[in-house]
Amino acid sequence: MLCDGKDCKLISLGDVRYFESCGSYSKTWFNGGHQLIYRSLNHLDSRLSGRHFFRANRQFIINISHIREVGQNRSSGFKIVMTCGKMIDISRRRAQLFRETLSL
Repeated sequence: MLCDGKDCKLISLGDVRYFESCGSYSKTWFNGGHQLIYRSLNHLDSRLSGRHFFRANRQFIINISHIREVGQNRSSGFKIVMTCGKMIDISRRRAQLFRETLSL
């Protein structure tokens, strides 16, 4: 359930494409829209551990099920394209763990 202080929506974790950092808050992007939630990306990362989500960098947590393409970027990391077309970089520090997670 996603709540923004006044409205709540029941969203399946499988429908969440990615979480994006917005300062102390996070924006949740899902099939059909997005919603700002009053939780930090660090908080979400600790709660989503082991649930098909991956911390790509300081700005994004991605749903592995919504990855359409994976390619290399210039800084020895990865550039991914989500099913919605959003391009997100996997940081160089997270690249090895990403490789292991996807068995690349």
